[in-house]
Amino acid sequence: MLVKFVKKIFLILFVLLIAGCTGNSNTGSNPNQGIIIESLTISPNDITEKEPFDIFFKVSNVGGKTTKVTPYLYGADWLNEDDLKSRELISPNKQTGSIGESYVYEKTFNEPVEVVKGLIDEYTITGRICYPYTTSAATDVEIISLTEKRQTNAKQASKTVKTDNTDAPIHIEFTIKEPLIDYGDDESELVPIAVKLKDVGGGFATNTDECTKNPEIENTDKVHISLTGTDIEDCEDTLRLVNGQATLFCKLDATTNNLPSRTIRITAEATYNYYKTKTATLKISGVS
Repeated sequence: MLVKFVKKIFLILFVLLIAGCTGNSNTGSNPNQGIIIESLTISPNDITEKEPFDIFFKVSNVGGKTTKVTPYLYGADWLNEDDLKSRELISPNKQTGSIGESYVYEKTFNEPVEVVKGLIDEYTITGRICYPYTTSAATDVEIISLTEKRQTNAKQASKTVKTDNTDAPIHIEFTIKEPLIDYGDDESELVPIAVKLKDVGGGFATNTDECTKNPEIENTDKVHISLTGTDIEDCEDTLRLVNGQATLFCKLDATTNNLPSRTIRITAEATYNYYKTKTATLKISGVS
């Protein structure tokens, strides 16, 4: 009994050491991943049906937003996750250099799992997290008058303009012909702008009101996006991402207000719940 207790204490210390209880191990992580599952460890992971075992489930905030994380465990009927509670994890602070908050969920299983004598049952245990998140993005677009175009011989080109994104698993890009030209014609004032969403977080998004272990298929790979700005027509929608991408088309008022040129700022916000998963294997041998 004492030996098992010592082994358990050693494993806990080992998990904390390699994962970093205060998040030391996430300093090299991609901040666009938001919340990450650093490790899912089962110890021991090859047992007999009468042996207890532990699951250690470590998550860390490496993104740009403090948010509540909801954990789930599944993969076997005997899994009970009632004691895995949602908790808020603080994000890193770039100004102070502080790292994001981490937390290790620990669950001990003492009840025997029945296995037919002489057989080995192998389980793929899945750890999943869900967290609400927001991506904010902005870009500056130049508009020039027809006179300015002729004086400067400016050439239009359809391109993805430089976009500033917050650290998040869903990114936003703006594609537009730049510079925009004000021809002084009311019919040509409104020009299209393409707003592209990209999933760069390695998981999947949903547009559900709250996190659930198994979101409905019609809600998966969906993100709500809205654009704001005095020169933008009302533009928002919920988009389905196909192969991790989706595009919303909006209209922009391309007028210089009787100036040679002016620069306007466009902002966008995407809201969603984001999911990540990680798996580990457990083998249980029947002995009775």
